[in-house]
Amino acid sequence: MLSKLRNAPTYVRKYGLSAALRRSVAEVVGSPPPGHRGVVVEFYDAIFGHETGTGDPEAAAAPADSVTWVIPNFSPNSGGHINILRMVYGLEKLGFTNQTVVVQEPHHWPSADAALQAIRQHFFPLQHLKVVLGCDAIPPSRFLVATGWQTAYWVAKNRDAAHRIYFVQDFEPDFYATGAEHIFAEDTYRLGMFGMTAGDWLKEKLARDYGMPTAAFSFSFDRETYYRVPKRPKAKKQVFFYARPSTPRRAFEMGIMALRDVCAARDDVEVVLAGWNLRDYHIPFPHVDAKQLPVSRLADLYSQCDAGLVLSLTNLSLLPLEMMACGCPVVINRGPNNDWLVGDDVAAKCDLTIASIAQTVLKTLEGGRPVETMVERALDFANRTTWDDQARKMADTLKAIDRSAAPASRSAAG
Repeated sequence: MLSKLRNAPTYVRKYGLSAALRRSVAEVVGSPPPGHRGVVVEFYDAIFGHETGTGDPEAAAAPADSVTWVIPNFSPNSGGHINILRMVYGLEKLGFTNQTVVVQEPHHWPSADAALQAIRQHFFPLQHLKVVLGCDAIPPSRFLVATGWQTAYWVAKNRDAAHRIYFVQDFEPDFYATGAEHIFAEDTYRLGMFGMTAGDWLKEKLARDYGMPTAAFSFSFDRETYYRVPKRPKAKKQVFFYARPSTPRRAFEMGIMALRDVCAARDDVEVVLAGWNLRDYHIPFPHVDAKQLPVSRLADLYSQCDAGLVLSLTNLSLLPLEMMACGCPVVINRGPNNDWLVGDDVAAKCDLTIASIAQTVLKTLEGGRPVETMVERALDFANRTTWDDQARKMADTLKAIDRSAAPASRSAAG
């Protein structure tokens, strides 16, 4: 909260006072602490939404390249929106030039044009994209896409779309402790939408556990951002750790405990922590707190490290592939959520115990021919992936859905 207050004058100068006030409201309403500051009903009513659209069959018979994406509010550096907008950009390059992004309320944008310019400046140079503010203004489209559980209820209740798609990047119920939000998130998989999932683990899980029709895209990396930089001489071996205590699924506490043991076993190790400002955390071993680095510095950081630890308790992170592209030996936890893409030949796998994590990192730090071979295989594996291929998978899936639908289904579903 203090960092947000410090950044307020900059935000006012850049976006104006009215936008800054709207952002303050969005912070309060959009990310409430337990109790939601007394607005439980209003808060969840905004998520559950209400029926929108006219239900006119002609409205649902929109052009075949019309795709409307409903996204949560975003800031210029919102990491969670990168994959969504990357896919929008990939589809645009494949001829889907009739796309709209609807920014769900509450949001802080003074106008749709301001949001559009931020997308073009901070994410991708989309030329044909339209932006709409607020879910009451969802336009008719051939494909209407939910992008997170908070947007899914609005999409399911819209009557002016031929097909409703759920762009699922992770198993969001597990973002929460057992409780109402876990149930609300899980129930979105029962709303009758087609699941376009980030990888086979989610594809199989949603089909098996919820009966959803699903298809999957895979992962790649941005070649302009992630590449191998020659190693420089350094006094100590370095271990990178993706340290995000704010994100429980990244198992921050387990990683810190294991790295404490790594540094106790070897006095020539320094840990590089990045992903969050850890100023208020006591880290009892030699480390560098890189905080939240700009992406322009990540290629060099990854390339200099002798091991990179990324723990994922839900779906696989993008980081392992990005680190592989930089020649960093990757350590991840084994499990179907990671194994669907990353094999034992391209990463060192650990169990989810402190001892196993520490032992796997230590073995990786020993280096030698086995680790060198793993790094070369990982680099080759990463380089055989492209984001353009993943956009093509989604485009082909959308076209197949449209072809397989009976003419009557082009009218809005009830």
